[in-house]
Amino acid sequence: MPFIVRWPGQVKAGQTNDHLCAFYDLMPTFSELAGVKHYEKKYRNTQKENDYFDGISLVPTLLGKKNQKKHTFLYWEFNETDQMALRMDDWKLIIKKGIPSLYNLKDDIHEDHDIAQQHPEKVAEMISILLEQHTDNRHFHVTLPKKL
Repeated sequence: MPFIVRWPGQVKAGQTNDHLCAFYDLMPTFSELAGVKHYEKKYRNTQKENDYFDGISLVPTLLGKKNQKKHTFLYWEFNETDQMALRMDDWKLIIKKGIPSLYNLKDDIHEDHDIAQQHPEKVAEMISILLEQHTDNRHFHVTLPKKL
C-alpha cells in the first residue's frame, strides 16, 4: 500500500520501505501515534459476535526500527467483481469467479504471467488459507475455488 509520510524530526526524509501492509494497518498505527491504548476494545462493535482488528501498527517501520511485526498473509474479497486474493511474501493468488491464478510478484510485479499450473502445491496451500479466512455472507457473495 503506497503512501507518503512527512514527520520532521521523527521520520527520515527520502527513505523508502517495502514492508507489506494494508489499509487496516492504519487504525493501529494512528492509534499508537495518538497514544490511544487498547483501541481494539474501545472501538469494538459490541453488536457483533466477531468484531476484531487485523491491523498491525506500522510505527516501528515509520521510525526506522527493526522490531516491526509482519503479517503472515494479506487477504481480500471483492464481491462486486467476484474476486478473492491472498498475498504471502512474494506470492499472490487471485481467484476470479472461482478460478485461481498465481503470480510471483518478485519476478512479475505486473501480474502478466499466471504460473498456477507450474506450482499446484503453492496454489493448494494458498487456497486452503483463503478458505479458512472466508466467511459466508448472503449479501457479499464470491465464488469459492475448489480445494485442490
